[in-house]
Amino acid sequence: MTELTGSHRGALIEATVAEFAASGYEGASLNRIIRAAGISKSSFYHAVSSKAELFDAVVASLVADVRGRWQPPAPSEFAGSDFWLRVDDVLARLAALAGSDRAVGMLGRIFYLPATAEPDARTRMLEGIRAWVREVLEVGVDSGAVRDDLPAEALAAAAFGMLRGLDEWALAGTVDPSSAAAAPGILLRGLLAPAPVIS
Repeated sequence: MTELTGSHRGALIEATVAEFAASGYEGASLNRIIRAAGISKSSFYHAVSSKAELFDAVVASLVADVRGRWQPPAPSEFAGSDFWLRVDDVLARLAALAGSDRAVGMLGRIFYLPATAEPDARTRMLEGIRAWVREVLEVGVDSGAVRDDLPAEALAAAAFGMLRGLDEWALAGTVDPSSAAAAPGILLRGLLAPAPVIS
């Protein structure tokens, strides 16, 4: 995979995100990106050969930037009676990162574009996140913190879909930050916690 380096890295990433966010994957123009980044066509095509390669390189660069500041905890760290406290901690850290990290904001602007025909860095990352959510939920089921009356795969799909919807809602920019921060934990508990036993 192409790695974006050099003095024009930041300008190229910003121009690429702006173009893809404004025009979508299919409508994005490499010529507009090159102009906006202030680089020559020869320099651009020396580093990147196609729209798909540029998109992957930008997503990979932004993901690497974010991972340099935050790594998801291992699913095994959610074991035990403090499962929901750990979930709340992860959600709070992600909300703080989203509010302060430029790379997260740029990644968010292009993360939910319609998928391309071929797997790309974004779809591979989404699959990794889905797998991580499923593993965390399996630990939650084993700990008794997550309902066990539905298959883990169904719970993971529901949780991932809800988190993605909330993320898109928050990225729309018309959200009160305090309600955006509290919503995921409240909704996840409602969806995933075992139903109280009524005697």
